[in-house]
Amino acid sequence: MLNHDCLALYLQFIINIILLIGLALFLKNGIRANIVLFVFLSGELMLELSDLICRFFRLNSFNTYNYPVSQFFDLILITKIYGKYFLRIPGLLKFVVYIFALMFLTINIVCTKNIKFVTFYSNIVSSIIVCGFAAVYFFNTFQTVRVQRSLFALNVSVFLFFSVESLISITFNFLISNNLKWVAPIWLFRGVLLVFFYIAIINLGCRIGKIRA
Repeated sequence: MLNHDCLALYLQFIINIILLIGLALFLKNGIRANIVLFVFLSGELMLELSDLICRFFRLNSFNTYNYPVSQFFDLILITKIYGKYFLRIPGLLKFVVYIFALMFLTINIVCTKNIKFVTFYSNIVSSIIVCGFAAVYFFNTFQTVRVQRSLFALNVSVFLFFSVESLISITFNFLISNNLKWVAPIWLFRGVLLVFFYIAIINLGCRIGKIRA
């Protein structure tokens, strides 16, 4: 029977393959209409691939910087995606989100000695912001007769993934200190949600010509 480390490694392989397939589909269909999604998938591929390489060579120190950069990148690009396809986000709100993202990145890079504490708890704020965008879109769909399926599917996956992400961050210290056996299964569940999130992004990009945002 495969242990959690092997399952996590296979899952990360699958994630990288899905991202490569998504980028290939975007290039085939043309990236001009979905340049934001293409940039997002490209960045995610670089981050996931670098994380996979670190697993093979056991470069744990590199992940000290990889995770904060991923957190920063996700918050910036998902804000752009929601502003382009889902919601009319005011310019001032975008500016505030970008400042928060830059502040979190700076703090996480500087505070390398307490990286787990700082990164995981700053991730709570980032995840709540993204979940807030998703919740507003859910509220808006209740007021409309017609709902774009690809947008709705992506919004569901975003809400689920970042809700779990925030819960992991909130309970991180408790799990590490008292229930270490639950960390690996929860992290695998997070990985499965991430797979569906990337598939939903790819689905949106492939149907971009049929969507009126």
